[in-house]
Amino acid sequence: MEPSVSIHHFVHPAWFDAKGGWTKEANIQLFVNFAVEAFKRFGQHARLWSSFNEPTALAVGGYIAGNFPPGKMFHFSMAGQVLLNLLKAHCQAYNAIKALPNSSGTKFGLTHAMWQFRTAGEGLLYLPAKWACGWATYCMGWDVVHDWMLTGRFEWRVPLRGVVHTWQYKGGKPPMDWWGIQYYSRPQVNWAMQPCCPKGEIMSLMPYASDPPGLYQCIQRSSAYGIPVYVTETGFPTFDHDHMQTVLDRYLKEILRAISDGLDCRGYYIWTLVDNFEWAEGYTKPFGMYAWRPDGSKDRELKEGAKILIRYNELLPDSYENVKAIARGAALKQKPTYADMLEKAAATTGSGRHRD
Repeated sequence: MEPSVSIHHFVHPAWFDAKGGWTKEANIQLFVNFAVEAFKRFGQHARLWSSFNEPTALAVGGYIAGNFPPGKMFHFSMAGQVLLNLLKAHCQAYNAIKALPNSSGTKFGLTHAMWQFRTAGEGLLYLPAKWACGWATYCMGWDVVHDWMLTGRFEWRVPLRGVVHTWQYKGGKPPMDWWGIQYYSRPQVNWAMQPCCPKGEIMSLMPYASDPPGLYQCIQRSSAYGIPVYVTETGFPTFDHDHMQTVLDRYLKEILRAISDGLDCRGYYIWTLVDNFEWAEGYTKPFGMYAWRPDGSKDRELKEGAKILIRYNELLPDSYENVKAIARGAALKQKPTYADMLEKAAATTGSGRHRD
């Protein structure tokens, strides 16, 4: 188990917002100063650091969807400006921290919410929904951030106006030691743009459906960057423990399938340890491994559905090479759970158990 430090996870001081927050490029240096100070104080406690948690979610939530502060809607150009400033801030913070004398062993990255929105059908009836899904996928950075990672070039378009922001990182590809994938689903909507559940999947309380193959796709896509990949968030909000176990097991299966196929995926973090205040959703979405309710009816009780993660922790060795050997030896399509197959594969390969 290894900690990973996120310097900015959606929130910042009111005084920073009063100065214009991320809408002003001049404020980037304030963040860089904070990042350097945080690293000077805590750098020795963690090897993995990231500048931002989901910069596209911050930009879209605050300036297009309106479900994050400052709660503005359909400000497409400003959302692009905010995202651009966040990516510039990452580059500057990376270079500033790497210049510090005690940073040689530090790996500095970025985490990205990888969303693709889809329609449940085709044809004329679905055209408005397909148009909306295309723009939602675009604004969440599916291609924008991907192209920036490959080339260092940022380009932002808005509906009806075209390209409004461009930037090229002077060093070519942006500075990055590792890449964090935040994946939950490839949400599907009907012709009326209402969430729906594909056949064979399970609907969460967000509401979006489980979609394990999409996680493999994200790992595969991110491998083009040529740096180690971590799944830094995934989870499934539900009160049904069987559903939780099934989905988490299937998601972990896709991660291990990616590893067995030679993709450089180094680790996995669940969102989240304890049922939390889920931003705009409040306490209504129980993501945690441990149940907690604000009325006191639940106080950090381990969920039955989360016990599958404990089993994986016990089965998987510390050595990444041994993890790859076990993943290759497991029969990926077997049931009832992939953990059962891991146990058999571990016995076959002789790979040691995970060290607590």
